[in-house]
Amino acid sequence: MRQVAVTGMGIVCGIGSSVPAFWRALCEGRSAVADATRFGTGGIRSPRVVEAAPFPEDNIPAWLSRVDKMAFYAAREALADSGLGKLPADAGVSVGTGVGGLPESEEAYFDILDHGRLSGHLKKFLNHLPATTADNLSTLLGLRGPRASVANACSSSTASLGQAWLWIASGEADLVLAGGADALTRLTVGGFNTLRVVSQDRPRPFDRERDGMVVGEGAAFLVMESLERALSRRARVLAVVEGYGLSSDAHHATQPHPEGAGALACMRQCLSVAGVAPEEVDHVNAHGTATIANDASEARAISALLKERASIVPVVSIKGAVGHCLGAAGALEAVATVLAIANQEVPPCAGFRSADSAAGLRVPAERERLEIRHAISLNLAFGGNDAALLFGRPA
Repeated sequence: MRQVAVTGMGIVCGIGSSVPAFWRALCEGRSAVADATRFGTGGIRSPRVVEAAPFPEDNIPAWLSRVDKMAFYAAREALADSGLGKLPADAGVSVGTGVGGLPESEEAYFDILDHGRLSGHLKKFLNHLPATTADNLSTLLGLRGPRASVANACSSSTASLGQAWLWIASGEADLVLAGGADALTRLTVGGFNTLRVVSQDRPRPFDRERDGMVVGEGAAFLVMESLERALSRRARVLAVVEGYGLSSDAHHATQPHPEGAGALACMRQCLSVAGVAPEEVDHVNAHGTATIANDASEARAISALLKERASIVPVVSIKGAVGHCLGAAGALEAVATVLAIANQEVPPCAGFRSADSAAGLRVPAERERLEIRHAISLNLAFGGNDAALLFGRPA
């Protein structure tokens, strides 16, 4: 199998609309959690969300949905960062998302309820399907290679990056634009509030006093290409993608397996594919929703993988800073993992104050320098859809 390199990244989320701004805010421990302003939250238990930072919409088609605008913006930054500017026509596209163009569909639906007219709103439903983001990126960027849309709940964009890795490693594609995007909606914010898992304040991943998550929005994309291709064009290689694991808890529609069986299985799988031993893992970027059950389950899985090194290896969740960006979460966290490797530095876990002795993990409250050879990016999802990627330092 061929080696796979990451040569460019782009991002927009609550703490920044560029990769440098995102990394700077992460390392400073900043958080963008605030009350929702994009729609009313009357009757909802907690109005806390993370809205994406403003980003310039120059040369972004006005007809795109909000989620597709964020995706296109992040994709263009990734292309510029890779030094390519424009992708070859045979490049692939792999996108993970959860709700697609649902915000516009919600707007149209409520307007129809208020005024009883459908005719003026049909266009707002055109980008409703989750597959539309990959379709629009392919069309706007002129890409005719393999295309995939992954809707695997909150591990969607981790699976989309894994699909890109598979294409390149197997020789089906030389270069893939891969990532994810999701936007805030009334349905998701209201739905998680109904489950009573939304914080009244802010997320505190793995903290003893954690009281829940908040929903966020954003987009992140990576340019992934064969290492041979990257080296031949003298590209800057930020990290290599060494392995990918995918598993299922087969346990419950919304609750994680209490012992984190699926999470452990997919981490072991990605390490096995890479030929890397658990004792060689230097950092874990965890799913870390800051809910009671999910953090406990994930901590057990990470501890089972790392064993006695669980108290040494820094485990970070960025959801205290950017919120839980649902289908886009894995892509944002992959960017954070690659940046940790590229900078040989781990950001603090925003919101973390007091260690949960039951978790048994080392969660840094301050940024720290660290030699990182291999790092795992882990995501879990409703239905027990678990996915993990292993990133490594370039030789």
